[in-house]
Amino acid sequence: MGDAMKQPSLFENPALPMVEEVKSLVGSIALLPVKDRIDAINDIRKALHAVSPFKDEPVDCVQWVHSDEVSANDYNPNSVAPPEMKLLEHSIAEDGYTQPIVAWMNQDKYEVVDGFHRNRVGRESKAIRKRVHGYLPLTIINDTRLDRSDRIASTIRHNRARGKHKVEA
Repeated sequence: MGDAMKQPSLFENPALPMVEEVKSLVGSIALLPVKDRIDAINDIRKALHAVSPFKDEPVDCVQWVHSDEVSANDYNPNSVAPPEMKLLEHSIAEDGYTQPIVAWMNQDKYEVVDGFHRNRVGRESKAIRKRVHGYLPLTIINDTRLDRSDRIASTIRHNRARGKHKVEA
C-alpha cells in the first residue's frame, strides 16, 4: 500500500502541523513588551474561542484585563471579614489566581458579576498587583445579560453555589 493510501495512526494528531506553527510564533510573542504580549495573547485566545467546541462556555476564554478597565458591582450582598480577606490574599499570593473573575461588558468597562473579593485583592495587594502587572483574569458572561436583574441573579447563583450568599435586612 502506497503512502497516499496510508491511514493515520490513532496516535497521530492531524493538527500537529498547526500546533508546530503556533509554537514557532510563541518565540515572537515572547519578545513583545508586556502590554503588547498580553494583548496578543488575549487576541489569540479570542480567535481560538471563536472556533472552540466550548465557545458557549465563558470559562473557555479567560482574558487578562487591566484593573483600570474593571469596576466592582454595586449590589454584592456578601461581606468578607478581614481575616478571610487576608486568607484570600494569601491564597492568591501562594497559588495564583485559580478562578477567574466573572464580568460583563458595561459600555466601556467590565463590571464584576462574581469575584468581587478576588477583584479587591488584585487591586489592593501591592505584591499581587505587581506580579500580574495590574491585570485581572476575567471570563466574560454572554452578552445577553444586559438587564441588571439578570446580572444580580447570576451573582446570587454564583454565591449560593459556594454557600456564601448573604442578604442584609
